[in-house]
Amino acid sequence: MIIKKFEEKYKRDVQNICLYCDGYEDLKKDTINFLLSTYCDYYTENEPDNCFIAINEKDEAIGYILCAEDFDSFYEVFRKDYLSKVPPEDKANRFYAEMSTVMHKKYKDSYPAHLHIDIMGDYQRMGLGHRLTDALISHLKKKRIKGLMLSVSPLNPKGIAFYEKYGFSLLEKDPDSIVYGMKL
Repeated sequence: MIIKKFEEKYKRDVQNICLYCDGYEDLKKDTINFLLSTYCDYYTENEPDNCFIAINEKDEAIGYILCAEDFDSFYEVFRKDYLSKVPPEDKANRFYAEMSTVMHKKYKDSYPAHLHIDIMGDYQRMGLGHRLTDALISHLKKKRIKGLMLSVSPLNPKGIAFYEKYGFSLLEKDPDSIVYGMKL
């Protein structure tokens, strides 16, 4: 498997990974649009240079790491172009999309960049998460980005173990989210 920069031809693969890895295969169209708008499409459409993918021998994306390098720029576009895709009557998902940015906003001065990473189940525990994260961090260091953060559900023990083993520092923990950061 190889790690390379995101290319538009892999967009559908990346969207499918986003939905599959979070167990959302059987959701309604509105919910799928919310998930892709919140966790995937902004990054590939606005910051493809900050996105890396893992490719299998069939030239299929089987994992990704997506990144916004500057919270303020991300938030302006996210609110205007992506949050607007969540129907006003869908109060729960609108609230959840807004809440997904709260922790990022809180730590944006020290950790302006944030990431999302997912790898298909059959390809996990093969070192791809480490390689994807290495590629992103190397890229961000060249751009002189000073810090990277992420949030993870407390119900994701594999993710938590990965971030701690990789060297991310715990910034905050509450019942719904654990926030990690890394100075670059």
